[in-house]
Amino acid sequence: MKQKFWQAGLPSILIAALLLASGPARAIGEEAGGNLSLDQAIGTALKEHPSVKQFRENMAASREAIGVARANYFPQANFASSYYYGNAFASSLKPSTSSPVPGLSGAGTSTAAGNFYFYQFQANQLLYDFGKTPGTVAESRANFKGSEQDYFGTRQQVVLDLRTAYFGYLAAKRAMKVAEETVKQNQELTKQAQGFYQVGLKAKIDVTKAEANLYQAEANLIQAKNNVELARVTLMNALGIKTWPYKDVEDVLEVTPQPRPLEELLAQATGRRPELQKNRFQQEFNEAAIKVARAGFFPTFSSTAAYGWQSIDQPFATLPSNWYVGASMTFPLFNGLATHYSVAQNKAQLRSTMENFEVLRQNASKEVNQSYLNVKSGWELIRATKKAMEAARENLRLAWGRYQAGVGTIIESTDAQVQFSQAELNFVQALYNYRVFEAQLDKAVGKPY
Repeated sequence: MKQKFWQAGLPSILIAALLLASGPARAIGEEAGGNLSLDQAIGTALKEHPSVKQFRENMAASREAIGVARANYFPQANFASSYYYGNAFASSLKPSTSSPVPGLSGAGTSTAAGNFYFYQFQANQLLYDFGKTPGTVAESRANFKGSEQDYFGTRQQVVLDLRTAYFGYLAAKRAMKVAEETVKQNQELTKQAQGFYQVGLKAKIDVTKAEANLYQAEANLIQAKNNVELARVTLMNALGIKTWPYKDVEDVLEVTPQPRPLEELLAQATGRRPELQKNRFQQEFNEAAIKVARAGFFPTFSSTAAYGWQSIDQPFATLPSNWYVGASMTFPLFNGLATHYSVAQNKAQLRSTMENFEVLRQNASKEVNQSYLNVKSGWELIRATKKAMEAARENLRLAWGRYQAGVGTIIESTDAQVQFSQAELNFVQALYNYRVFEAQLDKAVGKPY
C-alpha cells in the first residue's frame, strides 16, 4: 500500500483563508523594528485607513451642509453693478434746456447713444415660509447623523478586516513551523532507514520511501513559507505600509472563551448596529422632507431693501442716489399638482424606510445568531482538535519507537507522521477560525471602535 509521508500539505481551508483575509487598508507603522501587537495594528488602521478617511470627510461635508441650510435664516446681502451702452437712459439722465426741472431731460431730448452705469446694494430677508427652511435644516441634520453611522460602520469593517489578516498571518507562521518540524522528522526517519539498510536490517524500499517523503515535506515547507509571505503582504495591505518594519507579530491565537448570553448580544446589536441607527435617522430625514413638501402649499413672506445710484458717460460720477424698502409675498397658485405629489412621494419613502428597518433588524439578528453559534462550535472544535493532536503525537512516538527498535514498518511510521502533521494543522485552523468568529461576532453586535 503506497503512502506519502506528507499527503495533504496545508489544509485547503487554511490556504484559502490566508489568501482571502482582509480588504485593502492604509496605515503608518509605529515602533518600527519592534513587535506588532493587535491593539497597535487596530489603532494604526483606524488612524490611516483610506476608507476611514473617506467617510470621515463625507461626515465633515454633511456637517457643513447644515450650515448651508441655516443660511436662509439670515439676511442675504449683495452688491450689483451694471454697464449699458445705448440711448434708453439718455432722456432721464442727461440735462436738457427744455426741462423745467434742473438735471432732467424733457420730451424731445436727443436720443444719442451713450454709456450708462448702475450701482446698487441689495438686502433680502426671509420672514416666514411655513416650515420649509426649518425642514431643510432638519433634513441636513438627519443626513449628517446618517453619515456618522456610515463612518462608524466603516471603522468596524476596517477592524474586522485587520483582525482577519492579523490572525491569518499568525496561522500561516504556525503552519510553517509545522512544516519545518515535519522536515526534521523526515530527515531523522530517512537517516534511520539508511542505517538499517546499510546493516541489512531493512530493505532498500524503506530508504526510497523515506527519501520520497522527505522531498515532499521539503516541497510543502516551500509552500508554507510562501503562504507566510502572502499572509504578510495581506497584513501589510491592511496596515497600509509598503515595507515590513516589525521584528515579529504578537501571537494571540491561543484563546480563553468569554461566553456572553445571546439575549444580551441581540440587544447590543439592536442598539448599536450602524445600519439600524442610520435607518432611524433616515426616518427623521423623511419626516422633515414631508414638512418641506407641505410648505409648498403656503406662501412665502420676505422683505427687501436697496440703495444705489446711476451715472452716465463716466463711472462713479456724482448723481442723486435712490433707495427703497419693501415686503413681498409669493403664493403658489398652481404648479401642476407637483406639491401634492411631492408630499405623497415623501410619505411613501417614509413608509419604505420604516419597513426597511425591520429587514435590517432581522439581518442583524441572523448575523448575531450565526456568529454566536460559530464561536460556540469553534471553541468545541479547538478542544477536539487539541485532543486529536495529543493522541497523534503519542501515536507518532510509539510508531517511531517501534521502527527504531526494528519491529515497526516504514509505512506505520509515515502514516503516524502524516496523521500528526495533519492534526497540528487542524488545530491551527481551529484557532484561526475561532479568532475570526470572535471578530465577526464583535462586528455583528456593533462593537464600537
